[in-house]
Amino acid sequence: MVTAKDRADWQRWHDARAQDAYRRGTDASNNGDAQAALYWLGRAARMAHHDPNVIFAYGMALLSASRWEEAVTRFAWIAKRFVMRKALVGQAIALSHLGRMDEAVGIFGRMLAHYAPADEVLPWTRHFAARSGCPGWCATSNEGVMRGEAQGPVTISLDGEIVATDVALPFVLPERWMKASLLSAECGGKLLYGAPIDLTAIRHMQGFVSVRRHALDGWIWYPADPDFTPHVIVEAGDSHFDLTASQLEQATLLEKPLARPRHFALALDTLPKGVVHLRDRYGQSLTGSPLAPAVMALLDHAGTTLAFQAPEDEVVVANRPRHPPMGRRVPGCLAVIPAYRDHDLTRRCIEAVLTDKSDDLECLVVDDCSPEPALRSMLAEFAAKGAITLIIQEENRGFTASANAGLACAQGRDVILLNSDALLPKGGAARLRAWLDRADRVGTVTPFSNDASILSYPCVARPNPVPDRRTALSLDKVFASLPKTALIDLPTGNGFCMAIRGDCLEETGLLNVDIFAQGYGEENDFCCRASALGWRHVAATDLFVRHVGSVSFGRTRSLLLERNLRMLNMLHPGYDEQVAVFIAEDPLRLIRRNAGLVRMIARRKSATSCLIMVTHDSGGGVERVISHRRQQAEARKEQVLILRPHERGCRIEDCGGDTVNLVFDLPQEWLDFVSILRRMKADRIEWHHLLGHAPVMHDLAGALGMKWDVVLHDYIWFCPRICLVGPNDHYCGEPALAGCEACVAQQGSLIDERLSVAELVAQSEQSLRQANRVVAGSLDLQRRFRRHFAGLDITLEPLETGNYPPLKPARALDGGRRRICVPGAIGREKGYDIVLQLAEDAAKRNLPLDYIIAGYTIDDDRLMATGHVQISGEYREDEAVSVIESFECDLGLIPSIWPETWCFALSNLWNARLRAVSFDLGAQSERIQREGRGSVVPLGMPVSLLSNVLLHFSHQMI
Repeated sequence: MVTAKDRADWQRWHDARAQDAYRRGTDASNNGDAQAALYWLGRAARMAHHDPNVIFAYGMALLSASRWEEAVTRFAWIAKRFVMRKALVGQAIALSHLGRMDEAVGIFGRMLAHYAPADEVLPWTRHFAARSGCPGWCATSNEGVMRGEAQGPVTISLDGEIVATDVALPFVLPERWMKASLLSAECGGKLLYGAPIDLTAIRHMQGFVSVRRHALDGWIWYPADPDFTPHVIVEAGDSHFDLTASQLEQATLLEKPLARPRHFALALDTLPKGVVHLRDRYGQSLTGSPLAPAVMALLDHAGTTLAFQAPEDEVVVANRPRHPPMGRRVPGCLAVIPAYRDHDLTRRCIEAVLTDKSDDLECLVVDDCSPEPALRSMLAEFAAKGAITLIIQEENRGFTASANAGLACAQGRDVILLNSDALLPKGGAARLRAWLDRADRVGTVTPFSNDASILSYPCVARPNPVPDRRTALSLDKVFASLPKTALIDLPTGNGFCMAIRGDCLEETGLLNVDIFAQGYGEENDFCCRASALGWRHVAATDLFVRHVGSVSFGRTRSLLLERNLRMLNMLHPGYDEQVAVFIAEDPLRLIRRNAGLVRMIARRKSATSCLIMVTHDSGGGVERVISHRRQQAEARKEQVLILRPHERGCRIEDCGGDTVNLVFDLPQEWLDFVSILRRMKADRIEWHHLLGHAPVMHDLAGALGMKWDVVLHDYIWFCPRICLVGPNDHYCGEPALAGCEACVAQQGSLIDERLSVAELVAQSEQSLRQANRVVAGSLDLQRRFRRHFAGLDITLEPLETGNYPPLKPARALDGGRRRICVPGAIGREKGYDIVLQLAEDAAKRNLPLDYIIAGYTIDDDRLMATGHVQISGEYREDEAVSVIESFECDLGLIPSIWPETWCFALSNLWNARLRAVSFDLGAQSERIQREGRGSVVPLGMPVSLLSNVLLHFSHQMI
């Protein structure tokens, strides 16, 4: 079975290869070698699927190579995820070359409206403006100057109000542009191309500040205007001064493509005592600001000791208003919602609270000096109607201070602290409050959510998609339906939606605004302080709350998290370890599993039937078959359950439902596992692969009172090495039992069960003969199994229809080099040694043969060192054909030394219109000869002769 460690080790190896390819590609690009840059950057992009720097660099290489369609795809991916002007420019240029001029004009116009264009794109600006039908074009930057060209005098407006008429461009904007939202320009009553300009986007700033080596250390830039040199306004005590951030900050360049953050530093001993605020010229605070003396003290000592405690007189833990004495429960509840950005999310959050509001629940919203007029207006309307209590901050003070402004109004009542991007379901507030009374000293309660750290569902280890409102309400009904459980203690609550008991708040105090000014960590610190006083933090296991997450912070979130986590561990030594122990023990595992089971059982009611497929977790051709059969079943409205091995036992993937949490410990939970599957009333159960599964899984069909449909994929039924490859790394020839035993004794077994070959064959004989059906994809596979299991009834069902496009014509022999495509993941059994020997032979004899691995191998470097091999890197299955086509090969080669049972790699070659050569062995040989789309050669042909054959076949129809 593939373990988590195996996957982590492979990922590290894979990442190193991707980084090497990216380095080689950028070096080639810098040296003007466009062809090498295209190859290496393409390899890097396929290996590092989601790295924006790599994808952008590859997009530029595609643009240079005039591969317009692929360039559009890559730039569109970047533009959708990042604020980056060059992605839109590249996309527009590629679209224009494809003749899609309307799209190109629209996209380039969007760039002008949201970015400060670089001087280098001026020719393209004029090109697209001329085709836009507008009387000129316009743009602006953080310099406060409108640039452009127009056919006559220009009228300029800010937020719909005319500020200048009959002017020429460029034009210096009046100072009020720094607070306006829209900038517009007209000529002859028509808008210029690029107008109206989104000034909020132009002014959008990213910046971060911390303390390092006795100095304030940070960076700042404007993603929509990356060439602008920013200024940082530093306020400390009664003094303030201006820093120019002109030095490029290399350390953060990997955050997004072509990022140009500018570094600044300021020695701590040059600052006056007190809180330090850092803002840009528009008054926008850098992430990490303000920094109180306590924060600076903590961070300045972070490199020397984790046990450092800031002096008590510098750490203001809370300002505690006088309220009724602890222990006396004050009736009522206060919902506190700090609000800053996103009108629509905030409105839905408030409406959800108001819709479900009981008479004793007050909704209090804190406007943290929102930059959005629509949001401020909406809050004022709610307050005017008496629906909410509204506190308005005169300046932006951050989440923690805003939350404290609300918490200070609790007056002993219980509180629900709610992010403005969280959506309480019906009855949610009442359910949260009920948990506070489940036991003495329950201080905080946190529900499940799609984004709630240790309380995330369905997945804790990686981000979950944000469910739409309907899905979120459905998930909440699932959690609400679960049986009541004993209290499950948490190491900390989560402030996105956290109920706080009134007397816990009284005793613990407010959030620590000095340390966690902008949020992230403030609720954890609160919970640690409460825990030290004997309060408990528990999970609301009957509630799910939708959470969009990270509305205010954007991409500086991870840096703020890292900084604040460091301080949290210094204030509360051992916090990290406590959370790690909780994650390892996972006391919420059964709750998440039960939620998944409720969903799975509910989905069964709307399905016509249920199909169970048992398989391994190793991908490859088996996974392709599983995916295809799943699609077919779902088209018939069947529910599909895929059973995969797990280090604890078995995991059920409820396709379309929960695919993460339905894990059963086997054999300990065998009876529960079987009972659940019986409830699904499956019509069919397919055995695809038991590699990695617990031995008890052999009995599953019988335990369910069913018979398997067995789908054959390899030779694990009688070969513990699975692929019929012997000790000499050649096809073994399928010897008698004694030969098999000797092979396993020398090489070891690849199956988990400790069985002799004889025991394996006997076990397989019984399973296969008891099956409802045994299915083989090829005639060769059918014949081989009948030799080992005499008289076994095996149904022949080809895995694909065979509708392939016409083969492309062979190129004439013109003295040029020939490119041979070898598709797939190439290991020993797939012919790695054959390819290596062919490449070495080509190098030795100076043959005009290059081998293109459309995929990856067990040792890329050794192959590439021959000078005759290029390797694309791993790709998604749906990219296979386009990757093969992109290399413009002359011939395909399937070098497998084992009898393939189908060979999807061969199908990929044919779909890319390439003829193929393989050894006269297995399904690969059978299919080539049946379809007439290539040729087969004897297994064991000398490499030098095989090279000659490939050279000959690559320029002739075969």
